[in-house]
Amino acid sequence: MLIHKEQADTFLEKYKSIMTYLNGGALPSGIEEYVALRSEIYERIEDVAKNCRKLVGKQFIESLRSARCRNFVYLKKYRNGYVLQDTESGIYYQIVALTTLLEELLPEFCYIETAIVPFENYLICDGLVLSKNVLIGRNMAKEVRDGYWKAKRTGVLVVNSVSMTR
Repeated sequence: MLIHKEQADTFLEKYKSIMTYLNGGALPSGIEEYVALRSEIYERIEDVAKNCRKLVGKQFIESLRSARCRNFVYLKKYRNGYVLQDTESGIYYQIVALTTLLEELLPEFCYIETAIVPFENYLICDGLVLSKNVLIGRNMAKEVRDGYWKAKRTGVLVVNSVSMTR
């Protein structure tokens, strides 16, 4: 599932503006630079907030403050979006993608590094998805899948920015 093109364009414009700021005024030149700068956004969020607020707006900065940038298990695409499990907390997130369908990039039940950002009442994958090249075995995949269904049934599946900040 993708967000609307206009929303994706707005997000990417703001995200790239911050990366350009962090990169000394130059656009990153490749995926490695984008990924390194993404990490820097979250490590230097106070600097970003101070120096980029006028550039991207207070609301976007607050979205970045609430973001989760780390390792996840990518389960698969379900009817209402993609499901990721935070490898640290075990929390399950239902997200949408920006411009590329995740199922075109990733096999089901694998480890990835990405950022989940609350944006316009969606939880979006920031578009920079690094596969850890590790697939989960059948038994662990069943355990993760069962955990997702339990999270969904009990209402602890994080599906939007409101539930993300609780």
